Order: sequence, then C-alpha cells, then structure tokens
Amino acid sequence: MAEQILSQDEVDALLKGISGGEIEEPEEAAETDGLGYTPYDFTRQQRIVQTRMPAMDAISDAFMRSMRNSLASALRRILDVTAVPMELERFGAFVRTLPVPSSLQIFKMAPFRGHALIVLEPRLVFNLVESFLGGSGSRNVRIEGRDFTAIEQRLIRRVVNLLLTDMEKAWYSLQPLKVQYVRSEINPQFAKICQPEDVVIINRYEVDMDRAVGSITTCIPMSNLESVRNRLMTTFQREQSEEDIAIQRTITENIKNAEVEFKVELGRTTVPAREIINLQVGDTLTLDRRTDEQLPVFVASKRKYMATPGVHRKNNAVLIKKKVLDPNRD
Repeated sequence: MAEQILSQDEVDALLKGISGGEIEEPEEAAETDGLGYTPYDFTRQQRIVQTRMPAMDAISDAFMRSMRNSLASALRRILDVTAVPMELERFGAFVRTLPVPSSLQIFKMAPFRGHALIVLEPRLVFNLVESFLGGSGSRNVRIEGRDFTAIEQRLIRRVVNLLLTDMEKAWYSLQPLKVQYVRSEINPQFAKICQPEDVVIINRYEVDMDRAVGSITTCIPMSNLESVRNRLMTTFQREQSEEDIAIQRTITENIKNAEVEFKVELGRTTVPAREIINLQVGDTLTLDRRTDEQLPVFVASKRKYMATPGVHRKNNAVLIKKKVLDPNRD
C-alpha cells in the first residue's frame, strides 16, 4: 500500500482547524498511577477480603501431615501431600468449579452447627481405587459420563473415614470435635451445605502418588465457625503431637471411669454416750433437718450438690436440685 504524504497546505489546514475548534483533538487517557486512587468496579461488590487465620493454618498443616501418614499406611506406598494456601470464596462460585462427577462427602463437626464438605477430585478417586485393588494408580481412566460403582463408593468411604479421623486429630488442640459422616453426593447441585452467597473456607491438598496426582479439598462455611472465629484469628499457641493427644484422651477416659464415693447426708444429731448404750430396736432419733429441706450431696467427701429425698422405682433416691459452687458456704 502506497504511503500518502500530506502537502504543506493540508498540514496548515489541519492545524488551523484544531486551533479554531473545527476539528476535535483526541482526549488522552487519564493516568491513575499518580493520582492516589485506583479504579473501582461498582458492578462487582461481592469481593471477599482474604483474612489471615494463623490458627486455621496450623490446623490445616496438622491435617495435611496426619492425612499423609494415614493414606500412606492404608495404601502401603509412599506418597506426598502438599497444601495450597487457604482461600475464602463464595460457596456458589466454589461449586461452579467442581466437575461432574465429583466425590462430594458431607459431614458434621459437632459441636459446630451446619454441615461441611470434603471433595475428592475424580481422577484421584480412580487412582486411589486402583491402588487399593493392587494397581499402580497411574492408569488413565475416562471420567466424564459415568458414575462411581458400588465397589468404588465403598473404597471411597474407607478413605473418607480416614480423613474425618485425621480432621478430629487436627482440631483437637483448638476445639475437640466429633466429626460425623452424613452422606455422599456426585452432583455438586445436591451438595448445598449453605447458601450460594455464604463465605466458605477452602483448603486444598495436592496428593502425589508417583505419577498419579489429584487433590482433596475441604470446604467449611464461615458461619459454622462463629463460636471460635476470634480464636482462629489469633496466633496458634501450642501444637500437640499425636502422642500427646492419645495420652490426654486416655487420661480423660480413665478419670471418667474412676469410682468415687457418693454420699447423701440425711441429717445430724448429738446423742450422749449413755443414751447410745441404751438404744434399742425401734428407738427414734430426731435429726436437725425437716423432710422438706434439701440434703447435701458429697462426692469424694466434698459437698457438690443439694438434693431432695424421694422414691424412684421402689428404691430410695435423691433428686439433684442445684450445684454447690462454694462448699464452704451454706
């Protein structure tokens, strides 16, 4: 294409038109770097501030190490597990990233309310199943268009039970939990543990088994953890080893099963020695309490409760009315 060069008359005409306002001069784009502000898109007001949670990071690290040991022991092979930095995301946006089918495991974390989710990537599921059945776990399997078989689901449940146990161990130092399996889903649309706009904590773990790689993801709604939210924001003070946790559980169970003396005092009276010598069957001793008064209950010689006497199923019994906060006060 031939170049077109303006003549001097044409150049003068253009300059005259610009100076006279007949030709509009193109506006330069405003530079925002030196103005002290950045552009803001008002159409996106669902931005989530990524909050740092040191205690949650420590729990995630403990869960990762425990999961590595339990999976390696169950599969009888060496594997590596690495954690991806924690993210906060809307539940609806997280669900849209999940493929179909996915291994979606729903569980409860008592005493927290609500449900949480563990997601096993489909290719990792098939690699785990093949490893359980004696294979190398590196075979390429067609994922799309098929559901998990009954055998695959049973083996998946085995892995999930290990993960839930590992989660209890990881949380024990901050908040003892009772993790309970609820159900399994394949389609993400049926795994609605919270509203789409609710914020969830996403922890992703990459599992590397030689040439087989896949991810395990935990999804916990922030609303479930409101009771310990402040503790999650603080620095994790102390991390207990698995041996410490096992010893603490053993001591706790032994204390719960220890036998203690439980005694109820009906009343007191003072009797001279000469009257005690002359006591006969059928004699009556007057105590210092009325029948409608509450009786002190002693546990290991310490006054712990107040109770009223009665009969339960033809046996003498007491009904606990209140707990004694200060044994030295009436």
